[in-house]
Amino acid sequence: MRWSTLSPLRICLLDDHALIREALKIRLALESDFKIVGTYARSNELLEALRNQEADLVVLDYQLTDGDLDGIRLIQLVRSHYPDLRILIFSSLERPATINLSIRAGANGFVGKSQETDDLIKAIRVVATGKIYLAPEIAAEQKNFPKIGKSDESLPFQTENALINNTELSPKEREVLRCCLEGLSVIQIAAKFSRSRKTISGQKQAAFKKLGIKTDTELFKLHSQLQET
Repeated sequence: MRWSTLSPLRICLLDDHALIREALKIRLALESDFKIVGTYARSNELLEALRNQEADLVVLDYQLTDGDLDGIRLIQLVRSHYPDLRILIFSSLERPATINLSIRAGANGFVGKSQETDDLIKAIRVVATGKIYLAPEIAAEQKNFPKIGKSDESLPFQTENALINNTELSPKEREVLRCCLEGLSVIQIAAKFSRSRKTISGQKQAAFKKLGIKTDTELFKLHSQLQET
């Protein structure tokens, strides 16, 4: 993709925090070869806008307001409907698991919100050229990241095991997640391992947070989506 001040890169921003949206809009607008064509607080607003206007690149927050379409589901939806659109994730969920799953789902890059704004600008330029962007320290730790939307046998955890053998999860969190995928309730899991319901519930929620999901429905959807990649 080539762009210039005469034909600027058209960018959409999605973030549920107004201050972040406005700050990014103001900062990116200072780049003469960038053009912000829309800023959105909810995924449905972004998806509606993409149907009616052209964009070259979207900057997506990974985790949005409760009940909103976000994370892996949103990345895959955007990728399936707009295969040529560049997707850059901008998120505070800077865990290797979240980054890996994002790239696997179809994102072209990942920038943590703890990084400098100049890193985001650099990432936009890298992603716009068709390359994958990762922060240097992340790239150094994860030398075998998957290709966009693809699985890879060299990954530290495989597609079919990405949820339950994920190295971000503790052994007990993996046990709980495996039982959830088998259809067991928190009460049943507590009885199985002779732990309290409160302990099991806490481990389940901790695992969900690390994976960037919030409900059992999202867990099953994510598991199904990863098996299909």
